[in-house]
Amino acid sequence: MATSGISSGTAAIDVAGMVEGLMGIENRPLITLQSKITSQNLMISDLGQLKSKVAAFQTALQAVENPDSYSSAVASSSNESAVTVSSSTGALIGNHQITVTQLAKPAQYIFADSDFTTSDALVGFLDSSTFDLTVAGQLNSLSVDSTTTIEDLSTFINGLGLSVAASITQTTSGQYALIIQGTQSGEDNDVTFGVNGSLDSHPISSAAALASPSVTAYGNQAQDAEFTLDGLMEFTRTTNNVDDVLSGTTFNLVSTGIANITLVTGPDNGREVIQAFITAFNDLTATSKKLTQKGNSSTAAGSLAGSPGALFFINQIKSMLSEGITYESGGVSTALDLYELGIDINSDGTLEFNAVNYGSTDGIATILASGINIGSTSFSDTDNLDAFLTSQIQAGGDLSESIRNEQDTLYQMSEKEVALQMRLDSKEKSYISQYSSLNALLFKLNNTSSALTSALAGLVDGQNNN
Repeated sequence: MATSGISSGTAAIDVAGMVEGLMGIENRPLITLQSKITSQNLMISDLGQLKSKVAAFQTALQAVENPDSYSSAVASSSNESAVTVSSSTGALIGNHQITVTQLAKPAQYIFADSDFTTSDALVGFLDSSTFDLTVAGQLNSLSVDSTTTIEDLSTFINGLGLSVAASITQTTSGQYALIIQGTQSGEDNDVTFGVNGSLDSHPISSAAALASPSVTAYGNQAQDAEFTLDGLMEFTRTTNNVDDVLSGTTFNLVSTGIANITLVTGPDNGREVIQAFITAFNDLTATSKKLTQKGNSSTAAGSLAGSPGALFFINQIKSMLSEGITYESGGVSTALDLYELGIDINSDGTLEFNAVNYGSTDGIATILASGINIGSTSFSDTDNLDAFLTSQIQAGGDLSESIRNEQDTLYQMSEKEVALQMRLDSKEKSYISQYSSLNALLFKLNNTSSALTSALAGLVDGQNNN
């Protein structure tokens, strides 16, 4: 609020200027507090960034330790028109022959009738009865009579929510057919039907009982896939996608026939996985260094420059990195030095990939593909670097708790800022009121003084005239 000065012979008080000067002094604690709030927000943001760097480093660490990160074998098929193949971690090098004698199929039946001239034609049930349908052994029934249409059956079947579907399709001009088919292959998912509870294990033969004698039905029951491995062992599966016969190998049975499957050693991608780990670590340490730097004439101080101990866990990470790398060999934990993974530690604390050391480590690809444990002296020890990182960033973890504590401090500062601002607003109003009242009083006194002066001047003039 601003109040203009009033002048009439005697200078009035500059209320706005006076209040502004006083409030400049009164606002100093608020300005100091607001500066602290800005610094606190920056610290919380920086800690959040650091937490994300720790999480990224943990992801890269888990990738290095996880055997699934490495390609141990590449699979191929000599006859992809019969069998296609893919491999994953755990696939064993070797050659196999797959002989497919039968594919897995879902049940499928087609019903046609010369009277099915529309998509809602009558089925031809003669009396009130029930249409019974089993799907994977589950019985479902619909009351039907002479007014029941093929559309009614289709709606009933599709509304079951089971692994079966029905559709009505036009076969030729003016002729339609009802198609009932399972949505899952294998004998366990077979579909059968009948009337009044007489379910036939060979549903096609019960077509006449389903409707009028003019109905023609044809199709197939559900069946399992059948194949032989290396001419020695026969298998049946409900699906053509088979992943439980050879470790780490998935077959997709396409048609009957013979295919030779070959599994050879795949490319070594360990370098890429380890380089990603090194990059994530260097990114983490660069961030922590920036947060704790003291600053100089050319570099700003980090938000944690005054409390470097807050990032002491970075030193713990470095210590655990050099503490131990283990893998399991013959059921025994075997130690591996950091440099044997191709990881060098530079004088500034950063990591660097050393291709020569990596390439000179015997069986490195096999070691990585079997799984390693970083930060412990035993392969089976769960007190490792990954567990330590989790203890930092999980809910209730040290780093997460640090962020939460700083957020609590910020909240308290913000509450104090609101209360202080309210007091200052109240004080400013009080100053404006006080000095405005004083200004009005001075104005009144100035007017009174002018009136008295005029009155005295009149008396003097009157006496002089007498």
